[in-house]
Amino acid sequence: MRQPLLTPMVIAATLLVGLLLLSTNATAQQDAQYTQFIFNKLAYNAGYAGAVESGEISVVAREQWYGLEGAPSSQVLTLNTPFSELGPGLGVRLNRVAVGLEEQYTLDGSYAYGFPLGRGTRMGLGLSASLRYFSVNYQDARPVQGGGVDVAIPVASASKILPNFGAGVYVEGPSFYVGLGVPRLLENDVDLGSDETIISREARHYYFMTGVTFPSNSKVKLQPQALIKYVPNAPFDAEFNLLLYLGGNIFTGGGYRLGGDGRGESASAMFGAIVARHLTFSFAYDIGLSDFSTDQGGSLEAMLMYSFGRRGVGTGRLIDPRDL
Repeated sequence: MRQPLLTPMVIAATLLVGLLLLSTNATAQQDAQYTQFIFNKLAYNAGYAGAVESGEISVVAREQWYGLEGAPSSQVLTLNTPFSELGPGLGVRLNRVAVGLEEQYTLDGSYAYGFPLGRGTRMGLGLSASLRYFSVNYQDARPVQGGGVDVAIPVASASKILPNFGAGVYVEGPSFYVGLGVPRLLENDVDLGSDETIISREARHYYFMTGVTFPSNSKVKLQPQALIKYVPNAPFDAEFNLLLYLGGNIFTGGGYRLGGDGRGESASAMFGAIVARHLTFSFAYDIGLSDFSTDQGGSLEAMLMYSFGRRGVGTGRLIDPRDL
């Protein structure tokens, strides 16, 4: 049997080294975070476009720091479809993020050229283009003291539309996946004021993701996963999930996100299932671990996915009904 051109360990090591060597002048993390990143890979990596056996439409909704006024709220609608088996694919995403007075809408399209590496392994080299709409409604601002008008706050709303481009490489085999992506390559000015001084820019984010399934041919499977987020001059950020798949139709598990005051930012619990031949749902709940956790009730996240073909959770592959 012909050997694959690259082994999983070589691919993972190469992408990780590339991640650590990248540098830029960005100063902060700006992207919305999702606990169930396994169902939102296209947000981090354009190379994931088409890395499914059948077309998929999914919706993910997240309410972060539940009960805290002005806390982040995000929703994303994703279409991901291949053009041929192990070949090229197309992905389209519409994302909304609201934080305080600010609201963002992002529409992006990704195309990945896919080709086989051997033994059922596929590599996707992807490019993406996006438009992001920023808006801030200053009319909703309420001064904390005095109840009067703050002359430092504009009286009208402000908005801006910015184009951007991204790239990524994603490799998936029967029992593993690994990828490196940069969703936004341009560091656009995101200031909404009229001052010529640039205060803030879109930061360039680098995402490294990987997961392994043990064993790959059993009804009960264990899958550890990691998503590493790198923005130079910003705190190191990463999250880890451990999922248990039962019979191909049910999964449960937990996760941990770095950050906070040393104990980590949050811990999470997840549950999901295929409830119909083409329909999958999942839920996640994050509990805060930092001192900030006393001011909010955790984070809630839900996912609903429709697959045009019968899908087995945790594999990205179609399931023959005779195997169930």
